Amino acid sequence: MKRLMLFTVLCLGMAGILCAQSLTGRTMYVTTKTIEIKKSTAFFADTLGTLSYGAPVSVLQENGKWVRIKSLEAPEISGWVAAASLTTKRIIASAGKTSASANEIALAGKGFNQEVENAYKQSGTLDYAAIDAMEAIQIPNGQLLNFLREGHLAQGE
Repeated sequence: MKRLMLFTVLCLGMAGILCAQSLTGRTMYVTTKTIEIKKSTAFFADTLGTLSYGAPVSVLQENGKWVRIKSLEAPEISGWVAAASLTTKRIIASAGKTSASANEIALAGKGFNQEVENAYKQSGTLDYAAIDAMEAIQIPNGQLLNFLREGHLAQGE
C-alpha cells in the first residue's frame, strides 16, 4: 500500500513538472503585428526590443501570463512578453497566402505584415481606413502611466 501511494505521488509530481515545463525550450511565433520585449513582467517595464508578426522565438521560462523568450532571428533580443501574443503554430505570411485560417486571421485583429494587408486591400471588399487611423495613434508608456496615476486608476498586473 505504501509503495502504491509513493508511486502515485511520484507520478503526480513528475506530471506537474512536465506541465510546468510544457513550453520551455519550444519554438513559438509572434501573433501580433509587433510585440515589445520587456525587461520584466510588469506592463510598464523597460522595452528591450520589438519583434514582428510571425517572428520565431525560443521559450526560456514561463511565469503565469508572461513568457521569457529569446528571438531566434536576433539572439541579442531576450526578455518577457505576454503569453497570449505567442502561438506554437508556425506562421507564414506572403502576398495573398498565410498559414493561418480565416478565423485565426480574424482573431489576430489584422496582425499581419504590410504585404499581406495590401493583398487583402486589392480585393476591394475591405476598408481598413478606420483601423489604420487607430493603429497610427501612439501613446508613450510614460504618458499612459501618468494618466493612470492622476486618475487614481489601478495599474493592472
